Amino acid sequence: MRRLYISVIFAVLGAIFTIGWGLDLLVDGQESVDEQESIVTYQRIIDGVANQLASVPSDNIMQQSKIMARDFSVNLQLESSNSVALPPSLQQQLSQAGGLLLASTEGSYLLKRIDNHPQQLLQLQLPEFEEPNRDTDLLLTMLLYLGVCLIIILWSLPLTRRLYLLNHTAAKFGAGELSARLPHSKLSYIPLLERSFNRMATQIENLLADNKILARSLSHDIRTPIACLRFGIEAALDTDSVDRKNVYLSRMDSEITRMEQMTSAFLEYAGLERQVGSLKSQRVELNQWLNVVRDELGQFAHKQDVTLELVSGYPQVPCNIDIQWFHRAIQNLLANAIDFAQSKVVITLESHQQHIIIHISDDGPGIPPDDLASIFEPFVRLGNKRPREQGHFGLGLAITSKVMAWHGGTIEASNDKDLGGARFSLSLPS
Repeated sequence: MRRLYISVIFAVLGAIFTIGWGLDLLVDGQESVDEQESIVTYQRIIDGVANQLASVPSDNIMQQSKIMARDFSVNLQLESSNSVALPPSLQQQLSQAGGLLLASTEGSYLLKRIDNHPQQLLQLQLPEFEEPNRDTDLLLTMLLYLGVCLIIILWSLPLTRRLYLLNHTAAKFGAGELSARLPHSKLSYIPLLERSFNRMATQIENLLADNKILARSLSHDIRTPIACLRFGIEAALDTDSVDRKNVYLSRMDSEITRMEQMTSAFLEYAGLERQVGSLKSQRVELNQWLNVVRDELGQFAHKQDVTLELVSGYPQVPCNIDIQWFHRAIQNLLANAIDFAQSKVVITLESHQQHIIIHISDDGPGIPPDDLASIFEPFVRLGNKRPREQGHFGLGLAITSKVMAWHGGTIEASNDKDLGGARFSLSLPS
């Protein structure tokens, strides 16, 4: 952080010095121009006075010069030409326009010869041009630079602190503390970067957690079919009966099919995070869309002697969803509800100002309270009604939870007070 402070201060001070140097040159140049313009003005005054005095009689020239000095508010007086000793080159300039500019201990002045009065010289004392106070200017300049440095440091404090916290949090996360997150601050200058880091850290943590669960579950579940395959091979080698061999081969084929289904389901879940960037959100009307999904599962519900009912008190409920993935999420929940329901599954649609809620309830046995917290974890199954031998591996609710997170929504599980079975509530931004 010290390097950041130093680099910012040097950059700003360098810019200030460069700009200040340019402004000083500009101001000095302007002061020189102003001073030169003032001298030209006084030269015109002395030329005009000399022309006026040229026509004045000698005995009245002194009085007339005083009147002109008073009228023009200038320090004007007559000098004897004998009292001014000048070389021949300067003597000629006394008769030129503007006169001769000289300087003495009392300041600068102009000398001009008056026509028709060769013994008199007209002297115009120039006012003193104020020199800037260099010490005061230097002090003010230093105060300016110190003030700028102080403001830069005060401005940089929140930034450098947040950058330090970001670096510290990243170091802890890299050291294995996957729960490390950057705390929120209203004074942060880099909120987008901080949110991106926290979101990335959460995704990495979830991905690693899913991979651990996937590896643990796969290593556990694959042992049974492998053991069955080994037993079938040994039994087939030991028997001489062709019929028995066929029975064993048929069983091994079933185990291989189940292993393929298991591996396919596990790999699909492991690759879900890659689907986030491919979501295609569309504006749909949920009443009509849910009716279509209900009709698609109507035959399956009929076989289970279960009725599907959609309850909505809103004529139009528009919402942005990815049709493919949201359809899969709703289908997973409805399939679970139909499997566990005794006779009825109810879909309730609610529309609020900032969010939309879809409730899916059944009249089945419900969910044990101890399982509500873990029901959306992968490879967790609701009871034993849907065994893995039939291709059910406890991934449906985990996939549904991920789909809801992709849509910026949430999903919660509870037990319905009216029907007595499970109730899943999906909340979406409206």
